[in-house]
Amino acid sequence: MERLRFGIIGVGARGICNARAVAARPDVELVGVCDIRPERLEECARQGITAPGFTHYPDLLAEGLDAVCINTDNNVHAEITLAAVRQGCHVYCEKPIALSMADAEEMARACREAGVATVVNLSMRLMPQHRKLREMVRQGVFGKLLAVGATHPKLSGLLCQGLGHKATRDPATWGSLILHDGVHICEWLRFMGGEVKSVYARTVTTGEDPWNEELISTVTTHEGGVMGSLSYFTMPFLPQRQYVVGTEASGWPTQDENGPCIVIARGKEEERVPVEKPALTGDAAAVDEFVRAIREGHRPYATMEDGLTGQRIVDAIRRSAREEAVITL
Repeated sequence: MERLRFGIIGVGARGICNARAVAARPDVELVGVCDIRPERLEECARQGITAPGFTHYPDLLAEGLDAVCINTDNNVHAEITLAAVRQGCHVYCEKPIALSMADAEEMARACREAGVATVVNLSMRLMPQHRKLREMVRQGVFGKLLAVGATHPKLSGLLCQGLGHKATRDPATWGSLILHDGVHICEWLRFMGGEVKSVYARTVTTGEDPWNEELISTVTTHEGGVMGSLSYFTMPFLPQRQYVVGTEASGWPTQDENGPCIVIARGKEEERVPVEKPALTGDAAAVDEFVRAIREGHRPYATMEDGLTGQRIVDAIRRSAREEAVITL
């Protein structure tokens, strides 16, 4: 079997993990790694990644790649994706796919028209405990699904404290907090509860820009009448948890001394269902899904279309907060 020629663009922490996963596969050749920061290329070499380094992504694309993994700052995802697709490359892109809806739409359209395989790293979809919970929802373990929800604190603190998440400190590079990081949870609500039909949200910030949100509270409605809720904070007010509520039981993923499991709660009684650990996890699993999408037409855990839909949910949340209105998707 001919080896696929991969390039990694952006080799910070995420990109190095991608590079290791690609380099470990016998069916893939890591042609090169690219970053505008030479010190990151030096760190790659120190960590045993021997592929040639590039500081300009067009030079790496010119090497005749089959696929790219894009792990750069968010503000250049669109530019690099479109350039890669013009070269006929399959595309793996970190979330969020872009900073604007216009760029996100253009990226999805370009990938669709070119017929390339895509993966967007909405990694909660790949985690075995979330896959197991979704499977149990679909099997009716909890009865008829009524609600899905999540509380998601970040430990980054508030701007008024001289702290803040990198997305709130530099939204021009990373986008808003709910876009950069919260898109994981927004898309999880859809993954678990079905397509989002409407959104109502309120946001608060302690910064000068009233729409550089730090605290986010959202109610969603989903197909089939399922209700969703999201509480997203840059302070650790609440434990991080995702949950589902059905007519017969509630459930949530957790971790105990035996590994990941699903808690099923019926009244005051709780049952723990172990989650089998897959052969591949993390970046190795993500790269495997990408390779299978390229070679076999496999539908991966999240595509560019999923990234676009997640971004539409985020956009609806931000518009709802600004307009103080329910936004229909």
